[in-house]
Amino acid sequence: MGDFLKNLKENKIAIAFLIVGLIVGGAIYLNQQKRDLSQKETSFSQNETQNEKCEINFLQAPDFVGRFCRVKGKIDHIYISQKGNIFLNFCKDYKTCPFYGVIFKDDAPKFEPEVYEGKIVTIEGLIKTYKGRAQIIINDSSQIEIE
Repeated sequence: MGDFLKNLKENKIAIAFLIVGLIVGGAIYLNQQKRDLSQKETSFSQNETQNEKCEINFLQAPDFVGRFCRVKGKIDHIYISQKGNIFLNFCKDYKTCPFYGVIFKDDAPKFEPEVYEGKIVTIEGLIKTYKGRAQIIINDSSQIEIE
């Protein structure tokens, strides 16, 4: 026992490093477990949201923010911004329209927006808001059906 205590006193620094290593390693492990659980919860809530699909008219879209829906209406006009973003507008006055579809510049090459103008379409996706108006961000042509 005497040799053990002598070695213990001589190796205080090594023991301190060992303890710190265990604490840091444990904290990293717990943080990773928390992150994994959070990702599983996010995945579950997205699947849950997608399983609760709704089919609505574009005028109803503001009431369904946060839901994954199929939104139907007639495209009044298409607007392409200076930045290259494409807006599918369901009303003559886009500022007062409750809903629109948006295709960002990076995804624009996947689409031929003129095909949608004047047509009744269904846009599928997660309804979000931007500047107080409901929108669906369209990343893939499979999200739009022409009726």
